[in-house]
Amino acid sequence: MKLEGLKPPGLVVNHLKGDPDEVRANGWLEWDGSADLDAAILGVPFDGASTVRTGSRHGPDAVRSSLAWYTTWSSDARFNMSGLQAADIGDIDVVVTDMAGTFARVRAVIRELVERGIVPLSIGGDHSIAWPILEGITAARSGRRVGVIHFDAHHDLREAHFGAESSGVPFRKALEFPKDAVAGRNLVQIGMAEFCNSPIHANYAEEMGVTVISGLAVRRDGIDRAIDIALERAGDDTDGIYVSVDIDCIDQSQAPGTAAPNPCGLDARDLQHALRRLARDPRVLGCDIVEISPPLDINNMTGNLGAMMVLNFLMGLAMRAGAQEA
Repeated sequence: MKLEGLKPPGLVVNHLKGDPDEVRANGWLEWDGSADLDAAILGVPFDGASTVRTGSRHGPDAVRSSLAWYTTWSSDARFNMSGLQAADIGDIDVVVTDMAGTFARVRAVIRELVERGIVPLSIGGDHSIAWPILEGITAARSGRRVGVIHFDAHHDLREAHFGAESSGVPFRKALEFPKDAVAGRNLVQIGMAEFCNSPIHANYAEEMGVTVISGLAVRRDGIDRAIDIALERAGDDTDGIYVSVDIDCIDQSQAPGTAAPNPCGLDARDLQHALRRLARDPRVLGCDIVEISPPLDINNMTGNLGAMMVLNFLMGLAMRAGAQEA
């Protein structure tokens, strides 16, 4: 399978591959060019829309470097996901100074993957990339409505940032897609943090019918309650569900390497559980994990966390497909 607009992975880690006793994730995810895939990891190393601290362009490679430390075996589920046909297919050919051209390539690659029945798992990059990803997803579904489950400390519903597009606009852009391809009533935002948002954006969310579940509500009522609500709302009369994760939804003690660290964020185990559960749902079409910034990290803690979240989403897909390997 050859996809226009792709480059090879920015980092290939050969460490610990080839051990006959355990399949390491980095070896499992090596791509041989085959189109016979259930899921594709895609790097989108673009942070040209970040308005605060940059560095998330290095996020995909930080996650790749961490995958060598992990295997395909779940001790909790007693499930080996190496039967899932998944691969790291490389990076979008990003030009940081050319947002329009970069986003066109993102849109085209995502559309082709979804049309082929491959679940894309994109690693950013800043959160602006969710905008062209959702354009590609909705185009692949012929404009039929898609629901979105969005984990974040922030609404990302800005109309603009001082007159320009930024990492804070993607879900406002999505709500403006033609034919209500993403409707407010099908957008669920989980993890909104205290003192990190504007009433202007909160009021816009309410006007558009967006379901907002704060980080404190998750702590009070539990992550499963949030996911129950999210699946119900995002799946209401839609043709699929997309999951978008800004790593700053997680407490900064577990995710320090991000542009806007969150001192009272969600617990990483809640996101781990949520992603595995969501990926098991056959309506889920894809996922992104964004805003991992290695220059701001401590000992690649956030890169390790990103890799763990990638593996949990893939585990959910494997369990959905029954792709258990002996």
